[in-house]
Amino acid sequence: MDDGNPFKLREAKHDDYEAVMKMASIDTFRDGFDYLPAKFHQYVDDPDVFVIVTEKSDSLVAISVYMFNDDGEALLVKTARQNPKYKGMGASRRMRQVTPMLFKDFLLQRCTPATLVQGVVEAGRMDARKLVLRHLGFTKDKEKCNFDVMYFQSDVSAIPSSLTSSNTTYLPPLTPYQPPDLHRLLPPAFSAVVLPEGHVLVDWDPYSISEANMKKFVEAGCYILVDPTEPVAKSLSFGGSYMTPRGRMYHIDIHCRDEALCKAHIINHVKNACSQYTGMITFCIMVIDQTLKETVMKYCVENLTLSHLPHDHTYTLYETDFTTLLKAAVGNKAKY
Repeated sequence: MDDGNPFKLREAKHDDYEAVMKMASIDTFRDGFDYLPAKFHQYVDDPDVFVIVTEKSDSLVAISVYMFNDDGEALLVKTARQNPKYKGMGASRRMRQVTPMLFKDFLLQRCTPATLVQGVVEAGRMDARKLVLRHLGFTKDKEKCNFDVMYFQSDVSAIPSSLTSSNTTYLPPLTPYQPPDLHRLLPPAFSAVVLPEGHVLVDWDPYSISEANMKKFVEAGCYILVDPTEPVAKSLSFGGSYMTPRGRMYHIDIHCRDEALCKAHIINHVKNACSQYTGMITFCIMVIDQTLKETVMKYCVENLTLSHLPHDHTYTLYETDFTTLLKAAVGNKAKY
């Protein structure tokens, strides 16, 4: 490799699973509620997802995941993991050096100068991932919105007693999403009031709201709820579940600005989870309106008697275009 860089890049294979999992620390990534063990094979098979392995002498140094969304119009820098064995040995610097080759060999053919490039990082955190994002041009002026994430846990057998009429009375009705609901969710009326920068966030990943994406979410098994308000809906949420190194996790992604609607989305997703799963379950609740954080906390702990886990985080969505990203990665002289 040029400049004496000993790293080699290639797309991941199914056989890489065990080596990749050894890099996923139960104590760090998503507080141990990591999606990658459940989704690695799906990502490897998905033509819209690029799982890039960085190797040195046949040893896995790092893995990075890039995901094309919105019919290829957006590229999400999904995740980057580094083998702990190489920390403190200049690996991060060398990885940034091979970034131009990564884009050239794997991503460039799918991008245009206007391709929207997105990344989600914990606010205020300065680690290897954030340094990589800064290297890609995700500076403060590229911040688009913040959202809060909270974790709550319970054994499913203990939850039904909390799902009583006293906790649902006076909450507005919600219905499972159906395709005819789309007209009440399309921009600009719904997105201007409810959505951050016009995006929905599904398990923290940003998407534009469109017929194709809503169909994609339904086919992927998302439990989607919307209020019946006409002519424009006031809320939307997405739910889904998978196993993680710390057990089953159910994500609840709430897009609304109203306390009562927020509570309604929570309890309906909790009911859905209880109808499908047994044993211990962790609810990862995301709100795009940060003023609702206290509402979520009180309702989950006091009304639903869920245990609050000490893993609250605020995340930032960054956006730039591919030309800006490429210049940041390889220097101002870079041309598309």
